[in-house]
Amino acid sequence: MSGNIPGGRIEAALQLSGGAQNRAVLESWQRCEQRFGLAHDTLRRPEVISESQTRQLRDRNGRLYHHAHDLVRTLYRKIDASGYAVFLTDNSGVILDSVAAHSLLPSFRTNGLLPGAVWSEEREGTNGIGTCIVEGRPITIHKDEHFLAQHSVLTCTAAPVFDPDGKVCSVLDVSAVREDIKRPDCLRVRGMVADYADALERILFFDERAGDVIVHLHPDARHVGSTRDAMISIAPDGTISGATSTARRILAACDNSADIADMFEMDVDNLIAKLASPDGQGPSATPLNIAGGGVLFGSVTIPQRMRRRYVGRSTPVARKAPTLPARRTTDIPDTDAALRRIFEIGTRLHAKDINVLMSGETGSGKEYLARHIHDATLGKSKAFVAINCAALPEGLIENELFGHAGGAFTGAARDGFGGRIREANGGTLFLDEIGDMPLAAQGRLLRVLESRTVEPLGSTKSVPVDFRLICASNVDLNAAVAEGKFREDLLYRIKGARLAVPPLRERSDLADLIGRLLAALSDEYVACSDDVLTLLTAHRWPGNVRELINVLQYAAVFAEDGVIGPHHLPDDFVAMQDVAPPSPGQTIARAEADALRQVLDDQQWHISNTAKALGIGRNTLYRRMARLGINRR
Repeated sequence: MSGNIPGGRIEAALQLSGGAQNRAVLESWQRCEQRFGLAHDTLRRPEVISESQTRQLRDRNGRLYHHAHDLVRTLYRKIDASGYAVFLTDNSGVILDSVAAHSLLPSFRTNGLLPGAVWSEEREGTNGIGTCIVEGRPITIHKDEHFLAQHSVLTCTAAPVFDPDGKVCSVLDVSAVREDIKRPDCLRVRGMVADYADALERILFFDERAGDVIVHLHPDARHVGSTRDAMISIAPDGTISGATSTARRILAACDNSADIADMFEMDVDNLIAKLASPDGQGPSATPLNIAGGGVLFGSVTIPQRMRRRYVGRSTPVARKAPTLPARRTTDIPDTDAALRRIFEIGTRLHAKDINVLMSGETGSGKEYLARHIHDATLGKSKAFVAINCAALPEGLIENELFGHAGGAFTGAARDGFGGRIREANGGTLFLDEIGDMPLAAQGRLLRVLESRTVEPLGSTKSVPVDFRLICASNVDLNAAVAEGKFREDLLYRIKGARLAVPPLRERSDLADLIGRLLAALSDEYVACSDDVLTLLTAHRWPGNVRELINVLQYAAVFAEDGVIGPHHLPDDFVAMQDVAPPSPGQTIARAEADALRQVLDDQQWHISNTAKALGIGRNTLYRRMARLGINRR
């Protein structure tokens, strides 16, 4: 580097932990000086684009911003040391979202860390965000390692988020303006940021490649289907359409071929048939020979629209596969694509101990999904404690949740009561209808979530608890916060990720669900006639699955010949079918929804391609789908 850098600056930058970090900073400084023409002592105001431009960038990165919003806030809560802020950028280093303590906002803004600020390496020199984009790996830029002297008060740790094509699409960054931070302090932060960036990459991968076959790979059979596996997506034409970061390392070992046959020494149909089980999902793990030597274990996720092509085919196995250790089920029987996607994402988040908040109409199956997510992640041997916050009287809910000490109040148990939260220790706590929890109980719950201890009523002794949390609500909690009915800090605590459960009327597997429910409700064979099936599939189901179960229970009792006819249905259900015809507005909305679904089907539910075909932006498409009640698959 040239001699215009004062003595001590370059030496300080090179006193780093590790050769890779040393090389990254040195090469970044060379770029700053030789390519960008920056000088270390330049004082410049941060470049901040306008609020309207920032909104436009968020719209263009709609999928990223939507999925990352809650992860950014969860990461912020996980970093327990004070003084840190978390930032999300686009692929050019523009900050799209941030979260920091209110008291520290002026300090971060003074140093140019705010939404709309441009932190490319070309603009701000060596820095966590910009250098991370160039390097394509997690990195810490600590104080004097920044090229511009004005940034030497900052410590920035960043990790890249990759799209399915292997390009950096975003950066997660944790920064601090603190004098007492030492480089070793950043190791824990860097590991955490990298984990969250990886989680965001996997969520985006599933969303972007929802219409493709996804192959899961890992050298260890026990990790296939976990958050540690590598994922490769296969397009309908049989080519590799995308891969996660881990999978790209496998592809690199196979000369980055886009041909499945070059990688696995078999064509696509034989590969999927080998991995697919009779129900369309992969077995626990199947050994696969890799071109050039070596064995990986794999499983497969097949989109609903492609299952008929592969499910039930004989599996071409040249030799007997080795017996693999038994593994608990990680599947649900439902075939609706939207529901399966929610289960898949929820399971992966729950495995990372990221809080999940489910939204959806009453009776849509939120507890059902929560229980299956728990079983897939922790197993049925672990406690699953479900509490309906709306069903508990206000005066008893704190006692039910937190327990009480012996003699804490009149009528209290002599030996005390541990409370439902303590029952969930080591397992999952499911809080249903959490929007109906009284404010006083919300405050106590927040303290439990922050301290991971529970203090029974009438006691001064705190008991440590360790559980994973899933919450559900049928009301808009953001609106409840605005109305003063729900604590904002609690909302951000429980909303690690939001999953919208589709109502029954929007599910594509209603006929299959009816068959499964009838099999469970009756010891004898019971089926619906074609006329009844038409009535049931056309019904709007305001009570969702609960209403469907009630109707089927009633009808099954009177279907003595094993076939449910229209005359076996409850009178009030039949009466609902005789309502007035839909209004012109309803007819138009249904026609618009049908037309949009057709375009989505034509584009295999690829959001970007659908938006392009319609000549609109992705966020506009998301809003139109929400207005018409269309859930993404």
